[in-house]
Amino acid sequence: MGRYQKDIFMFNSRNIIAAILAGIAGTIANSIAVSAALGAPLLDLIFSFGREAVAILVALLLIPIFARMEGAAAWLTGFLTLAIVPSILAKTIFAVPAGWTMVLIVNAVYAITAVIVYVLITKRTAA
Repeated sequence: MGRYQKDIFMFNSRNIIAAILAGIAGTIANSIAVSAALGAPLLDLIFSFGREAVAILVALLLIPIFARMEGAAAWLTGFLTLAIVPSILAKTIFAVPAGWTMVLIVNAVYAITAVIVYVLITKRTAA
């Protein structure tokens, strides 16, 4: 099977559902962190369509990361990608007034939660 044929199979329903659930779980964890640190209304953060959409779209990056990498390299790449990409979006597109350090910290909460959820779902259903 050629390389590009394998690429098609990484985007199967299991991986897509896992990424969606990972994005949602990460957003909930991030919302709790933002609410605790900055006093923002928790439910408004959790139920923000824009935040959920961005979180899910960014979490979809876990599919090719974990399909092409293994072990610690995949975990580290997934974590860094899911911490940095939303932080750049928050500061440049959404004009979040918090400082870079705070934005990176709360997005690290999203990232670690999303990566753990994604791996738990994909590894459990792969067995």
